[in-house]
Amino acid sequence: MKEKNLPGLMICGHAVTALGYSRATFDLDLLIPRSSSGAWRSELSTLSYRLFAESENFHQYEATLNFPLAPVDLMLVDDDVFAILEQSKRNSTPIATPSVEAMIALKLHAVNHRNAADADKDWLDIFALMRIHQLTLDDDGFAAMVMRHGGNAAIERIKTKLTP
Repeated sequence: MKEKNLPGLMICGHAVTALGYSRATFDLDLLIPRSSSGAWRSELSTLSYRLFAESENFHQYEATLNFPLAPVDLMLVDDDVFAILEQSKRNSTPIATPSVEAMIALKLHAVNHRNAADADKDWLDIFALMRIHQLTLDDDGFAAMVMRHGGNAAIERIKTKLTP
């Protein structure tokens, strides 16, 4: 994949680990521009992956039985959204991640669209990243981002959890 220089940012569990909060995860989640989904499909096919689930915004791949690699999930976003997130990227090895603030924004968005168990895991990631990177609601820019992506409920949950 590196030789092709396909656009993508690592998100979810591995990205949270790259940003300083180690947690167990197996699959590799990548955020990609929608326009590159065909190139990703082709490249993953050459690596013995097959598409096993597809929706408008997600493509899920699994490796063949004779080549057991971790599943790869692609989250497709509009090219302009990807460009904004890519501008904030951190050059993690081996794959870049969004900035901590952008990762938290993605997690806040996910909290509103997941079942309770997955949302709880996202909240643990949010709280850990905030602690590790010393992010607080006292920072007006950070508070505005939380409000924009999580609303009043997110502000209140953060205040309840992280206020001494």
